[in-house]
Amino acid sequence: MLENQIGKRYAEALSGNISDTGALEKALANLQAFEEAIQAEKQLVRFFEHPSIPTEKKQNVVQEICSRLAVESEVSKMMVLLNERGKVLYLGKIVEYFEQVVDRRLNRTRVHVVSAHPLTDENIGRLKAALNKILGKTILIDTEVDESLIGGIMLRIGDQVTDDTIRNRLEILKRTIEKEEVA
Repeated sequence: MLENQIGKRYAEALSGNISDTGALEKALANLQAFEEAIQAEKQLVRFFEHPSIPTEKKQNVVQEICSRLAVESEVSKMMVLLNERGKVLYLGKIVEYFEQVVDRRLNRTRVHVVSAHPLTDENIGRLKAALNKILGKTILIDTEVDESLIGGIMLRIGDQVTDDTIRNRLEILKRTIEKEEVA
């Protein structure tokens, strides 16, 4: 898709302009804050979508948001460029791909954990240590609770999913029984 290509291109370009790892983290936080500001105010989305509003007016809004959020200069320059090219509304994809680029450069992996019950800090720590040992990367974990899983956990690492939940085991058992009844 076009938005994916645009997201990748601008994310890689921004990453290429930043050599310091600390600045990478700040740039990511700036981009996320800018995206949140636009999405929080639906009128801003319509404002940037509207073709009859001059680019200069949009530019003033971009600069005002950058100023209020105290955005780093590299990110501010990119936001100005996105506005000039009419690509501000692709910021969500740019943030998504920039996060991936930052994670790759900092040798880390994001893991989404869904469990039936809240995980303790000790459990999260053990999971991080085990995944770090397996993947050889720094692990960033975000958790979610879904009581419909009954028990167990589901891990999502990139596009891979490991489902070791009771709900999944029951589904597998159900399919196995249905196959035996048909045979």
